[in-house]
Amino acid sequence: MAKIGIVISNYNGWQDTVACLQSLQKQSFYDFEIILLDDASTNDSVNRLQQLIPEDVIFLPQKQNIGFAAINNIGIQRALDDGVDYVLLLNNDTVCAPDMLEKLLQFSPEGTVCCPKMLFLDSPNEIWFAGGEVDRKTMNVTHIGGHQQDGPEYDQLKQVSFITFCCVLLPRTVIERIGLLNEQLFMYCEDVDYCLRLTDAGIPLWYIPQAKLWHKAGGSGGGAMSMYYITRNTLTLRCRRSCKMVSFLRGLSVLIPGAVRHALTHLIGRPKGRSYGIYCGALDFLKGHTGRMPDTLLA
Repeated sequence: MAKIGIVISNYNGWQDTVACLQSLQKQSFYDFEIILLDDASTNDSVNRLQQLIPEDVIFLPQKQNIGFAAINNIGIQRALDDGVDYVLLLNNDTVCAPDMLEKLLQFSPEGTVCCPKMLFLDSPNEIWFAGGEVDRKTMNVTHIGGHQQDGPEYDQLKQVSFITFCCVLLPRTVIERIGLLNEQLFMYCEDVDYCLRLTDAGIPLWYIPQAKLWHKAGGSGGGAMSMYYITRNTLTLRCRRSCKMVSFLRGLSVLIPGAVRHALTHLIGRPKGRSYGIYCGALDFLKGHTGRMPDTLLA
């Protein structure tokens, strides 16, 4: 029987994490281990989790905030070292149906990467993600069925070009072939990057509607910070095979309108927001900066 290593990262969201772990304790498929990581939460998450999580959960709190990609890589490597056949990356703000793991294994074609149907936690019949598509020119992604009521049209098992890493099942053989997540992205777009790498390697991605979870869909960041990483990382992926001149022009096409919008919001006295994040993200892309966003940007 296959064994799954479930990797979950927490950042200041211990309540959601506990609810997620409780749903995993009810799974009909039981040959799995849970590797829970804390990415240097600034609240009392570590103490709370140490008190509340089941004894068999492997808990690896980190002393420094290293980002979504790096924290998940630690969990992936631990799972591989433990000899698992699959790694499931799972957001902490999810609640899994009792048969989710069983259905993923049952319906996913051999050697493929797959995901379940994902619905909103606060609106249980509303689709959050029913597979996805990525535009390789713009690197923009589309959530199929987003904010639509669940129905028969979302019950078809199908191949897709994008899977959100809110929940993704990766066979060990695929990870060993493709590698780990790109830590230079720090957070956001690491799933887009990985799906591109999978597709380039000829590995299919499948949406498995028979498996379900519910997602709180709040996000671990917002505003300027989110837009910084999304802007910088999207430009990085768009230009991954472009010459320097094309990369410069693409960065400039995002930088200039972002700077104008930020200047206007500054003039009318609004705080730093999305436009500031876009401007800084494009600027750092042009500078070649990767990894964690400088703390001074939002000071």
